[in-house]
Amino acid sequence: MASVHESPGRPAVRVVTAVILAVIAVVLVIIGVIYLAEPSSSLPSVIPGHLAGSAKHHPLRGGGCLVLGVIFFVAAWFALSFQPKAAAPAADQQNSPAPGH
Repeated sequence: MASVHESPGRPAVRVVTAVILAVIAVVLVIIGVIYLAEPSSSLPSVIPGHLAGSAKHHPLRGGGCLVLGVIFFVAAWFALSFQPKAAAPAADQQNSPAPGH
């Protein structure tokens, strides 16, 4: 079984999450382009909006899929690039006098 090599600041869970978000983003962008380019009668039957014999396009659905695709791309980028700040020292440690004083 292959092991996942982790960089010190990037856990494997984040990489897997980013890949899943990126795949969803690509699928949404492809569906959005299909909605914009094809009339309703030419849409695959698995995509909502398929109407046999119709020449109507679905620009709102296409635009919505494109916007969601961009949002998912940003989420994938954020999952990889976000670095949480180090925990601040406890308040009682900051204000306590040094031992022996």
